[in-house]
Amino acid sequence: MGKTERTLYEYTASQDVVALQAKYTLYKQIMNIIMYAKCDMNMDVDLLTKAWKLVVERNDCLRMGFVGSGKKARQYFIDKVEVKDIPYMEFNTDEEFETFIKKYRKIVLKYKKEEVYDIIFCKMPDGKFTVLLKVCHLVLDTYGIGIIFQDLFGVYNALKNGTELPACPGKFEDLVKKDIQYNHNPETEKKNLEFFTEYLKMKEPPYYAGIHGDKHPLWKKQVKKGSKCMKMFFIKCDTEGFKFDIDKETTDKAMKYCAENHYTPANFFFYLCSVVCSKANGNVKNMIPLELCNCRGTVQEKKTAGTKVQSIGCYTTVDGERSFSDNFADFCVSQNQLYRHLGFSDIEYEKLFNKIYKASFLETYYHIIFSFIPTRAIEGVEISFISNGKFVLPAYVALMYDVDNGTMQMVYDAQTILHTENDLKCFTENFVSVINQVTANPNVLLKDVVVEPY
Repeated sequence: MGKTERTLYEYTASQDVVALQAKYTLYKQIMNIIMYAKCDMNMDVDLLTKAWKLVVERNDCLRMGFVGSGKKARQYFIDKVEVKDIPYMEFNTDEEFETFIKKYRKIVLKYKKEEVYDIIFCKMPDGKFTVLLKVCHLVLDTYGIGIIFQDLFGVYNALKNGTELPACPGKFEDLVKKDIQYNHNPETEKKNLEFFTEYLKMKEPPYYAGIHGDKHPLWKKQVKKGSKCMKMFFIKCDTEGFKFDIDKETTDKAMKYCAENHYTPANFFFYLCSVVCSKANGNVKNMIPLELCNCRGTVQEKKTAGTKVQSIGCYTTVDGERSFSDNFADFCVSQNQLYRHLGFSDIEYEKLFNKIYKASFLETYYHIIFSFIPTRAIEGVEISFISNGKFVLPAYVALMYDVDNGTMQMVYDAQTILHTENDLKCFTENFVSVINQVTANPNVLLKDVVVEPY
């Protein structure tokens, strides 16, 4: 790649999360995100290659470099890069594709050598043309990849039809500068520290409550030792991806409930995950799941690709003697307070967390990382995740909501040492069941909400 004079920037709070995960695991492939866009229509490879070159010009997150490590890690943006030829592959069977993916996802992008993405055009076993995209998580998150795919197919269609190119996305560099200026302000850092110190000190130590329920041998072993945490950084932290559809009728009920009560769907679905986990683990009251928040508030931020998500651990109390609506209302107040402090360093938060709760850095209270991801479909294109095969925490749970057709899909990347496919299937079925129960009667006592045993 070509180089230009560098202006070096520190990492944003969002990028710190990714860097922290990579620092404390043996497997650097967790830096990868792999997604694909499968097309119903035939694609002109030469024209799509030309479109991709324009996408790289239009989205500066695809023209980034990184230097240093630890506290001295910095990033920079490159004006112009040379886009290499894009390989084309054909897969005749699902087994052939899976064999390729198992090897492909282990190859970590050399982001410190200005290699922040890898793109492949391929024909899938079902005959559909597919764009396979692997990106470094420091430059793109799942929301950002959606923006990149939107731009790619928008540019392609404009070139194909001889029409004007779609509006150019915003500059990620502008967001990086803005975030660093805000989050590294001493006054902001002081307020965040004071808030989280008070927030955590007011509460009892939480309790791990995994998707797998309370009967998993590893968890039972931890409980027998008197621990409220689960081991983390397993040497074998292999993950597998799973997807389960949620019917439109259930989705419509949930969205209607949120609209009528002025709740955000992200808060609602996040809390429901806690309810199901609590019930599956014997009505555990206090837990802290992580929510991965899309920190794109302004129009500029929503149009700009890049990594701009932040994880927050919302302390969740599930009180069986109170109604669902009362429990949820309290949760929303707590969650909304946290939204105002998203820029707090994950490293500082973990130090504070372990100091207050006397927890080990080698154990975790976190059982899931949850994301609610609204997407707008591209006509004739299916976009989906591919598991990168490793993850540092028990499970990533993404609830994909198609804004246009009103359907949802629960997507998991779950550690196989802790979860079976049946665990995730049962969790999804209970998640759907609880949506139907609480939307039909928001005043139902939480102790009366039914979660079927796995």
